Amino acid sequence: MAHLIDEVLFQSGNKFKNRIVMAPMTIQSAFFDGGVTQQMITYYAARSGDAGAVIVESAFVENYGRAFPGALGIDTDGKIAGLKQLADAIKAKGSKAILQIYHAGRMATPEFNGGHKPISASPVAALRDNAETPLEMTEEQIEEMIELFGNAVNRAIIAGFDGVEIHGANTYLIQQFFSPHSNRRNDRWGGNIEKRTTFPLAVLAKTKQVAQSHNKTDFIVGYRFSPEEIEEPGIRFEDTMFLLDKLATEGLDYFHFSMGSWARNSIVNPEDKEPLINKYRQLQSEAVASVPVIGVGGIAQTGDAQKALAQGYDMVAVGKGYLVEPTWATKALNNETCAEFADIAQQEALLIPTPLWDIMDYMIVDSAAEAEKHQRIKELQGIEIRFQPGTYTAYGRGHNGDLPVTVTFSEDEILEIVVDSSRESDGIANPAFERIPQQIVDEQTLNIDVISGATVSSQAVIDGVSNAVDLAGGHSEALRVKARKAVEWIAQTIEESADVVVIGGGGAGLSAALTALDKGKSVILLEKFPAIGGNTVRTGGWVNAAEPAWQGDFAALAGEKETLMALAETPESEFAGEYLDDFRTLKSQLDDYFNQHDHGNKYLFDSVELHRIQTYLGGKRTDLNGETIYGQYDLVKQLTSRSMESIDWLSEKGIEFERGLVDIAVGALWRRAHKPKRPKGVEFVDKLQKRILEQNGRIITDTRATDLIVEDGKVVGVKAIQANGNELIVKASHGVVMTSGGFGANTQMIKKYNTYWKNIADDIKTTNSPALVGDGIEMGEKVGAELVGMGFAQLMPIGDPKSGALLTGLIVPPENFVFVNQKGKRFVDECGTRDKLADSFFDNGGTVYMIADAEIRKTAANTSDETIAREISEGIILEADTLEELADKIGVPQAEFVQTIKQYNTCVEQGHDPEFNKSAFGLKVEQGPFYATPRQPSIHHTMGGLKIDTSTRVIGMDGNVIAGLYAAGEVTGGIHAGNRLGGNALIDIFTFGRIAGESAADLV
Repeated sequence: MAHLIDEVLFQSGNKFKNRIVMAPMTIQSAFFDGGVTQQMITYYAARSGDAGAVIVESAFVENYGRAFPGALGIDTDGKIAGLKQLADAIKAKGSKAILQIYHAGRMATPEFNGGHKPISASPVAALRDNAETPLEMTEEQIEEMIELFGNAVNRAIIAGFDGVEIHGANTYLIQQFFSPHSNRRNDRWGGNIEKRTTFPLAVLAKTKQVAQSHNKTDFIVGYRFSPEEIEEPGIRFEDTMFLLDKLATEGLDYFHFSMGSWARNSIVNPEDKEPLINKYRQLQSEAVASVPVIGVGGIAQTGDAQKALAQGYDMVAVGKGYLVEPTWATKALNNETCAEFADIAQQEALLIPTPLWDIMDYMIVDSAAEAEKHQRIKELQGIEIRFQPGTYTAYGRGHNGDLPVTVTFSEDEILEIVVDSSRESDGIANPAFERIPQQIVDEQTLNIDVISGATVSSQAVIDGVSNAVDLAGGHSEALRVKARKAVEWIAQTIEESADVVVIGGGGAGLSAALTALDKGKSVILLEKFPAIGGNTVRTGGWVNAAEPAWQGDFAALAGEKETLMALAETPESEFAGEYLDDFRTLKSQLDDYFNQHDHGNKYLFDSVELHRIQTYLGGKRTDLNGETIYGQYDLVKQLTSRSMESIDWLSEKGIEFERGLVDIAVGALWRRAHKPKRPKGVEFVDKLQKRILEQNGRIITDTRATDLIVEDGKVVGVKAIQANGNELIVKASHGVVMTSGGFGANTQMIKKYNTYWKNIADDIKTTNSPALVGDGIEMGEKVGAELVGMGFAQLMPIGDPKSGALLTGLIVPPENFVFVNQKGKRFVDECGTRDKLADSFFDNGGTVYMIADAEIRKTAANTSDETIAREISEGIILEADTLEELADKIGVPQAEFVQTIKQYNTCVEQGHDPEFNKSAFGLKVEQGPFYATPRQPSIHHTMGGLKIDTSTRVIGMDGNVIAGLYAAGEVTGGIHAGNRLGGNALIDIFTFGRIAGESAADLV
């Protein structure tokens, strides 16, 4: 094993006297034009000496290629004198002086580059907030850029630097040319991985050519690289090793990893815990093996450096350590402890420029304040905590107001914590309500970490218990700093087995599990989140099913007959295959209905055929490439013809539906929704979970499935990782049911596949659970599953502008929707499909307003007067006594707004909307107070996924069934095609979830 004190000899014949280098770190202290300041010289000189080399921060090779303010430049000959002073100061102390050179490419923010638009390999914006779309470089510009790098090397040599480090990392220009995300070219500079190496290789060749022109045979040339990109498509580690082999074959002196920890594993496949340096050594070619490699990140003490060398690095680069310990190398070589923080009064002593000091706050401590804080903690931890025994109720602040928390105490222990979550967002925050109380009781401390994704709810529970502690005469401050028990995680492999294994605990998974249990099979359900429910708990609870005998007891609304008449006039050429027969059957049904309607029997019509045809037409779409998609007939037929079976099955399992109202979801096209009496989708999850547990089904949470196990061409089990690091292997004798949901919380995956929307913003909100990232689709794809409809994602037009949530504000039935734009005018049929509504929202500025009055407010779903009052106080809903006042509050012209509402009320009276053809009308907007709810489209549903047949068997790329693998719900494709009707998601998961459970149990 190499030691820190050992020399490093390079191919050029030069060497470092030891294996410690100071890492390049931007200090943002150059002159406005990028020239060297005395402050920079002093800073670097103070840190030179015992280190083998000092790598000076990235210097831009072209005036408009800066990535940050105060950047160093090497773009003009006028900077050589200052650079020479800098190189001399470093070398005078005995360290080699290496200069890192770069161009920021698309990362060159116009703010730092005179307003100039950034350039890159292709006109693809970086995945960051407010990223500019760069200009694509021409062939001539690329050649000029290579010359600019050569000019920079020439200046570095003249200035006396011992070498340069080519900056091919951190998403800057050289990396952009190698990345399939930023390089979409189809010329000699891009198109495949081989061509994407052309630019980095050209820069290396130019660097070596310039060095040779100076007869600098010992000029050191290094290359810094980022091993992976998280983007899709992006650089993967195998790609990096391909590039490094090319570079090494051309000849250079060292490689330099760029990452936050020398021991880091993959960021693309985080479940793979093997350090990247191990993979590097396993995959290295003979050429790569001959080039020394530098590790960086997390090297604070001598021991860290020695571990890095032992792991396989040839040298270590120290960055943060040098900020607060200028003589880091000296102390490390003498095995002395190095500082890891700077005191608030040390800036001058450490010679740190103010711009750098201002961004070092995470490394700066106020020693006096810290000492006082630690003393206080020590005092608190010495307090004996006693309680007045009994039960106390206190409150924390949750999403929806005060959260009641009831705590039972003995004299010296917290015995029980009960959280009343009935007023919170049902289901969504359940992990906090279940796990936090248990942790507090187990640990007997309030020093508990909040749960990611449920921060507000977690803190509400902790605060509620804290307040109860004080009521019981305890000492909440002391409990908040009481140390937790030490937990030693020992990862192990656990093996389980069952007849059927279900992946995903949403409605589809619960339905599949319970159906298999009903057929006498053993079931294990795996859920990666702390609580089950997935997206089902986030729904409004609307379940579409045509039930004419029930619906016929309700009167038709104004406009509904006209909607059916327009549907009947649809040209037969619009209908593909067997859908045409259904349309003809529907037309016959409608002729009879119109006759009855004309004779005074004005009831709400529905039929299985109407549901099927609306599902077909609602999903039939043409994408940006001119490709038309519609629902697979046998799947859509199964969905619509077996929907009432699902309603009856749910009723049998204990779900009580509201029978006094036929409801309609946003974008449903028709009133046929069955809605549970208990608000929202949590009713389904709660009742189905209880039935599963009653039948000894096992639900294992905090367990993320990673791979399907295939033996002899059949899926026979699942590999999973648990929260404590254990690997869980579950064998399935009958089959695995994939019900892991879609990818609505994975914006980059949506962007990767999107062929429908003109633009998907990187920061678009989602109504989805954070669990919905497409991992089930990827698992299926790994075993050969065919994917269908992946280019289509649905936007929910009425998302909350701040959170993306669906169920905030006044969400009323669509017949009572009134949408106005930022000019105070209506602009669309409010009962239209979700994609058409979302498109119209974008065409009208993105954010629009839903208008309601006192009577329409009463029809709002999934809310309460208390919640509405809170949302008014928080500005989620705007309230006014008059329409004029409301217009002022939402910033629209009074006259236009009042006239719009007047015209709308006339449409309601007449049952006809000549301008936008709204298909159903409910109430007028006429009785104050009046309300406006701002709305903005957010990602709601992904229509594409695994291809299945009517038995939910997953189909492979070869067209054959993948034995042992079934799928249901949003993880599948083929049903909803280009757009899903509101209310069809729940009937999908319950219908196909049941079928999947049956098929797996029966070995179909």
